Amino acid sequence: MRSFQVINGYNGKGLTIDLTSGQIEEFNLAEDVLTSYLGGRGWGAYFLTEKSDPQIDPLSPESLVVVASSGLNGSGAPTGGRFSLIFKSPLTGTICSSNSGGFWGNTFKRTGFDVLLIKGKAPTPVYLYLSENKVELIECPELWGMSIPELTAHLLTKHSSTARVLGIGPAGEKMVLFASVMNDLGRTCGRGGGGAVFGSKNLKAIVVEGKKTFSPAQREKYQTGLYQANKLLRSLPVTAKAFSLLGTSGLLKLVYQHDMLAHRNFQDTYHAPENIAKISGERLQQTIFQKARGCYNCRIRCTRLTRVGNLRGEGPEFETISMMGANLEIYDLPTIAQANYLCNDFGLDTISLGNTLGAAMELFEKGFLSPKDTEGRNLSFGSQNLLVPLTKQTAFRQGIGDLLAEGAHRLTLKFKAPELAMVVKGLELPAYDPRSTLMQALGYATSTRGGCHLKGGYMISLGFFGGSREVDRFLIETVADHVVDEQDSGCVADMLGICRFAYFAFSENELSRIYSGFTGVDLSPDDLKKAAKRVIQKEREFNLLAGIDPSQDTLPARFFEEKIPIAGQKRNIDREAQFNHMLAKYYEIRGWKK
Repeated sequence: MRSFQVINGYNGKGLTIDLTSGQIEEFNLAEDVLTSYLGGRGWGAYFLTEKSDPQIDPLSPESLVVVASSGLNGSGAPTGGRFSLIFKSPLTGTICSSNSGGFWGNTFKRTGFDVLLIKGKAPTPVYLYLSENKVELIECPELWGMSIPELTAHLLTKHSSTARVLGIGPAGEKMVLFASVMNDLGRTCGRGGGGAVFGSKNLKAIVVEGKKTFSPAQREKYQTGLYQANKLLRSLPVTAKAFSLLGTSGLLKLVYQHDMLAHRNFQDTYHAPENIAKISGERLQQTIFQKARGCYNCRIRCTRLTRVGNLRGEGPEFETISMMGANLEIYDLPTIAQANYLCNDFGLDTISLGNTLGAAMELFEKGFLSPKDTEGRNLSFGSQNLLVPLTKQTAFRQGIGDLLAEGAHRLTLKFKAPELAMVVKGLELPAYDPRSTLMQALGYATSTRGGCHLKGGYMISLGFFGGSREVDRFLIETVADHVVDEQDSGCVADMLGICRFAYFAFSENELSRIYSGFTGVDLSPDDLKKAAKRVIQKEREFNLLAGIDPSQDTLPARFFEEKIPIAGQKRNIDREAQFNHMLAKYYEIRGWKK
């Protein structure tokens, strides 16, 4: 490893924080760590594989959490404010990289530090305060039990209105296995249970205040890249208009029209058109919409600020409407929005919650769950009146919520029907039925954090918004190549802190110019992709050592065995002729063994 050298655009420093002893130590980031892993997800993969035992209990004091700024935080890169949390997931046992937008990540980097390595368990609840002049662990038993809005208001009052707060709500404290870590009130590191890991460590929050600025090393190259990226964002209809007008909920009709929208725990994708109209982006705009908002340096502005009666909040986003609405046969937007507000307030992943509720409803309808298990309630699909109370019960592990808090895989195992868990490697699937696009099917199966449309390669970008790159979603021969390419591009975005929606418009060509101009380190588009392959290989190695073997690179049996109407004919995924063929090709490209 080469000697320490600060590279422009980075701080070159990190902190190791032992919550058990309260000791905080500063360390330097070596040049090859900076440029080989770039930031965000990349640093998480590096530090977790180098400094953590893959077989560790994720909720033990010895487990490691990496909080990583990204390579283009602090720059003018469009949407370049995302940061990452990386940890071993208590839900899946895999390495889990979960990132978030908002403003926290950019402010964190401006404190003068790039990365935090957090281990141990504090004797009493604490939060970390971090600025350019001060690093301090502060005991806060009085904050334990606070919701995210209460926590944020308290810490901003105590410190400064310019501070940014990352923290957990009651769900994280109760170690709900899919508890999220929230920042800027409504932004979330949602997947994999990072909130439970924070809760297991008695870590309530991380507060950052920073004003450090970064100047580009090669201004002309940097500005050329910015100009090209912004021009492309302005020219693509989905990033220039669609998301800003309707937010992510504008995807609902599109996904429905392609027979992809999950229904009744993925039993089919049929929804009556009039029901889709009730929960569409257009209906949200007409009824509960208040204001649009964007994350750091974002012209897309897909965030929806909404109001239902006296309640206000962010969202619901497409995935929330889909998984906590359409998937459950609940077509009432105000009810979905209220449950979404609670997920933000208490710190719950809406995808996992909606998926797990779908599993519970199917368990109930098929007789595995009895009224005794549900406290006398009829937990059938369409039980609109139960969505809000079940969300509360899950966050606080009360009644049946204690079972739901374990996620779909453990819930269905308990009731001896694991085939009803729509999960990959233990992670609940999002809204896209894989029978409707073979690319997404392979992406789910090979994602290093489990059933994820983002880490699996956001294939909707090629299926719907690819323009000249648009790909037939049922074409077998090229699926593996496209999935590998999209996964690698997604990893580049996660390392540099770029929103996946921006990737609809631009790619590594523009990002290589921005990064090279910002840092002075000349990396080509191919160099960025090589870094991504390096990171994904690290994640794969961690998972193998953690006991996640290649047999788990698959899908729930439902998608192989049950045919549903899609694109004018009944389809499932042929395990041998389609899936195994695609998977073998994917392994060949990655250089992986079965």
